[in-house]
Amino acid sequence: MGIVTVNLAGIMGNTGAGTGVTGNTGAGQDGNSQIKNGSIYAGNINGMSNDRIEQKRAMARKQASKALMDQFALDNEVTDKMNELRARNAEIKQEISGLKDQRKVFTEEQEALKEKYGISPDSEEQKQLDAILRVKQAKNSGDWSGVSEEDIEMVAGMDKTQLTEYQTRALGYESVKGYLDGEIEELNRESQINNFSIREMKLGLLKTSYKGISKAYKTADKIMDAASKDIIGMAWEDAKKHVEEEFEELVEAAKKKAEEKEELEEKLDKAKEEKEEQKELSESIQEGAKEQESLQKEIDKIMKDAELLEEDLKGIMVDGLL
Repeated sequence: MGIVTVNLAGIMGNTGAGTGVTGNTGAGQDGNSQIKNGSIYAGNINGMSNDRIEQKRAMARKQASKALMDQFALDNEVTDKMNELRARNAEIKQEISGLKDQRKVFTEEQEALKEKYGISPDSEEQKQLDAILRVKQAKNSGDWSGVSEEDIEMVAGMDKTQLTEYQTRALGYESVKGYLDGEIEELNRESQINNFSIREMKLGLLKTSYKGISKAYKTADKIMDAASKDIIGMAWEDAKKHVEEEFEELVEAAKKKAEEKEELEEKLDKAKEEKEEQKELSESIQEGAKEQESLQKEIDKIMKDAELLEEDLKGIMVDGLL
């Protein structure tokens, strides 16, 4: 299977750049075609969506699977199938390597944007982009521990109209790199399934014959190659279209996080006020107890003095009678 390569410059409007497909050269077509001299130009693909990408991929897999299964039915040698799966895993390894190389190129092109737009690492524009990417990662993973309050407040206070051309293009690169990461993960899953099938065959659990698998794989390879060219174009177009939508979601998530922080601070302030009120009440009670104790002492003194006065009066009355 050929390795699909994409040059982001073609997506972002630079002339002479587009999406190439290595190992799949073809005859040139007219200027409005998606394929010219062995390359497809993602910039000419419009109106694609994730649903269409998945439909395209599912249809290609179904067609490729049918081509394989039709051939499997003609062969009684399980060993052939095992060898083909091993060969497919070798292809997967090459494809993954190609996708990683492609991702590396995108990363380098993304870094080149800084020089093109004169962006320094400590510039406000770069700081905003870094904050956006951290909030994006936190939103996707659900783990906000690595996001600072400053990042949340910065993104929460933005809207899509504030995105600069540099930031928009950089976010486009991030989206496509995420797409490539997904493709790599999917290929790894396919390789794991192939390894499982090989082990099952070794145990004799699979008895189906697979003569003619080479022809079937060639057919499937052509189907998947054709689909891959369309899918890459769809992914690029979808990435461009959803940059602003995804950014708005990031802003909303940051705003929500900021509101949660504000609510927490209000609760803390209220608790602090209640604590102060309780402290004042306690001090008032203690002060009242002290005053009551002092009053009681005064009353005891008066009573004591009254008793002495009563004794004195009794003495005077006795003396008078005498």
